[in-house]
Amino acid sequence: MRAAMETELGKIKGLKLQYAGRSSNLFWLVFGEIVQIIRIGKTEETAEYALHIQCSWRIILENKIVVAFRDFYSPKSEWDILNGNFDWDIQGNNRFDERIKSLLNHELFIERIIADDIGGFAPILSNGYKLSAFPDSSEDDGVSEHWRFFNRHENSPHFVVSGDGIERV
Repeated sequence: MRAAMETELGKIKGLKLQYAGRSSNLFWLVFGEIVQIIRIGKTEETAEYALHIQCSWRIILENKIVVAFRDFYSPKSEWDILNGNFDWDIQGNNRFDERIKSLLNHELFIERIIADDIGGFAPILSNGYKLSAFPDSSEDDGVSEHWRFFNRHENSPHFVVSGDGIERV
C-alpha cells in the first residue's frame, strides 16, 4: 500500500498548491498547472490534480498545528455568541475557513511524500509546512472512504483509499 500511495501522490511532487477549501467536512486541495475543464456543461478553471480528504488531518509548521480537521467545528475568531447560534457548515463561519485562507497567502510546493501501510500520508511542503492525513476509523469496507486523488484535466480513474484498501474508480 505504501509504495502505491507514494507513487500515485508522487505525481504532485514539485507542484504548487493552488487552492484549498472544503465542501462540508471534506477537505480539498488542488495542485499543479491551472487548466480549464468542462464540468456539468460549464468551463471551469482549476488546478490539474485534486486531493479530497475525508479522514483526520492536520497541517503543521514546526511544532504547531496551523489548521486541522476539528477546526471545521469551531467558530472563527470574530464569532461571538451575540451573533446567534454557530453553524459550522456555513462557508466562512468556522476556524478552518479563516485559517486556510491565511495559509494560502504562502506560496507552497510539494517537496516529498511519505506514506504508511494503513492509508496515511504526509506531504512535506515548502517553507516548513507538513500536511498529515491519517485514517481514523476501523471500518474495513469500501464505503468508508479516507481520501482520493485524481487528475482533474484527464479523464483517468480516481485513486481511492478506503477501509478496504486501494481502489481505482
